Amino acid sequence: MSGLLERFDVRLDERELRILLGIIGSEPTTAYKVAVDNRMHFSYVYKKLWSFEQEGLVAYFCEPGSGRKLYYVLPKGVLILMAYEALGPKMAADKLRDRWNLKDFSDDEILELAHIFLNNYRPGTPVNDSVMSAYVLYTRYLAGELNARNRALLNKFFRRAFEALIGLIGEGCLQKCGQDIASRDYI
Repeated sequence: MSGLLERFDVRLDERELRILLGIIGSEPTTAYKVAVDNRMHFSYVYKKLWSFEQEGLVAYFCEPGSGRKLYYVLPKGVLILMAYEALGPKMAADKLRDRWNLKDFSDDEILELAHIFLNNYRPGTPVNDSVMSAYVLYTRYLAGELNARNRALLNKFFRRAFEALIGLIGEGCLQKCGQDIASRDYI
């Protein structure tokens, strides 16, 4: 576990873990609620959430009407909690499935993909963006750095990322290329 945490270059103490777990357990949530639920000083929680934002562990959106910041945990934060063994596999799979938009992946597939990320993480790997993450894993697979045993799972993930990329380019392009995308093996 320490090797994984060294690569992430994120050190969390027990209170910081409680903050992340407090967010993930009731997200989206306010910093105020996290402070009250964990019996922590508000200024401490606000400062920690700011540093978590800078590290790419959490993000927020402003509630319409009131402008309150509602925080949620990003995939990197979920992976950090997994590395600390502070998060159950079911919740980790649900959160990563939602964040990476992998609705048709099973819990086991999501957890296997998470372990691939954890074992192959290098500083700067964009784990919060599934398309960029797929690109990084794809280049590592082509370079022979990833185990061929995960070929079917990685192929499914690469296909999903390519569909998302084409979706960004345009719906017309996706309709024209849809059959080719669905039938192609990426590895």
